[in-house]
Amino acid sequence: MFETVLDYIARTNLFNFIIFAGIIAYLFVKLDVIGGLKKGTDCVAEKIEDSKNAKQESETKLQTIEDKVSHLGEEIETIINQSVKNAEIVGSQIISDAENSVENIKTNTVKLVEHRTAVLKNDIMRRASLASVEVAREHIIKELNDNKDLHNKLIDESVDAINGVEL
Repeated sequence: MFETVLDYIARTNLFNFIIFAGIIAYLFVKLDVIGGLKKGTDCVAEKIEDSKNAKQESETKLQTIEDKVSHLGEEIETIINQSVKNAEIVGSQIISDAENSVENIKTNTVKLVEHRTAVLKNDIMRRASLASVEVAREHIIKELNDNKDLHNKLIDESVDAINGVEL
């Protein structure tokens, strides 16, 4: 009997196993587990490929940046040297312009002094002339007041001069 029970259990276990395997197989087919696994595998493979491409692009960009950076020191040195040259040129031009401006100011100042001197000379000459005329007038008036004969003589000479004028 023990063998029969064991046979019975073995058969029922086998039967349960077959039913269980059938259900698993049905679910496996129904849920398309193989398709899902294939899709997952394909997705992982695609992600790996994308990662490889991204890695390649990153390495290319890194190489480009490293190339640029490796020449950066030389470029900075060139820019600094060019800036120094430009500063020297601009500085020389500023000094030259300043010297020209100073020379123009000197020239204009000399001309202004000469002009002012001429104006002052003319003013002094005018004042001196007016003073001389005034002194001469006063002297003539005094002479004429002091010497009546001179006064009459000058009047006669003036009348004679007028008579001698022909029209």
